[in-house]
Amino acid sequence: MHNIVFIAKKHAVRLAIVDNIYAYGRGNGKSISEDYPKNPHTKKGKIRLQLEQIVQDSNIDAFFVHFPDFYGPGAEKSMLHFFLKPISQNKSTIFIGDRKVKREYIYTPDGAKAIVNLALSDKAYGENWNIPATDTISGEEIIDMVKSQTNYKKRIITVNKRMISLLGLFDKEMREVKEMFYLNEEPVVLDGGKYQEIIGEIPTTSYEYGILKTLKSLKQ
Repeated sequence: MHNIVFIAKKHAVRLAIVDNIYAYGRGNGKSISEDYPKNPHTKKGKIRLQLEQIVQDSNIDAFFVHFPDFYGPGAEKSMLHFFLKPISQNKSTIFIGDRKVKREYIYTPDGAKAIVNLALSDKAYGENWNIPATDTISGEEIIDMVKSQTNYKKRIITVNKRMISLLGLFDKEMREVKEMFYLNEEPVVLDGGKYQEIIGEIPTTSYEYGILKTLKSLKQ
């Protein structure tokens, strides 16, 4: 980030920065707005907050956009990708986290449209922005959608925190998943009121359509 800031200053350019929800730490059970205190309790969350501070201290023209977990074409490191990819190959799959807990997942094209709209507005710079997904959804609802759309009948294994801990003994990426597993138990849900008031309508895509398009893209 220091290098990015250096180049931005040198060429007098603005920065539009895609960020996640890690810096917020734990949610409060409600939709959180941009003024919600950032109190990260994880290594990843603390790093994200440090990156934001570097940009703020630089006094360059920039803004941060906080997004929920992505899913959709190109989102290959997301929780739903690990679930949907085997389904696209008609193989058994895993669902990470409690199937009953409702979370947000934002469709990649929706996130792209939102950040482009912000980048084109002078009002966006010097601010933080929260972009929520279409709605919250549970794992059970996602599984029901997939089955109704594809007639999928293979086994679905629910991966809990204990299983992640065991996998983490052998896999570095799984150790990182364990650190962020709280998001499957205490989801952070974003409030997009500021964007709607200043920029306009938030781009949204139904989960039914987004999941179907994602599955089609994974088969290509």
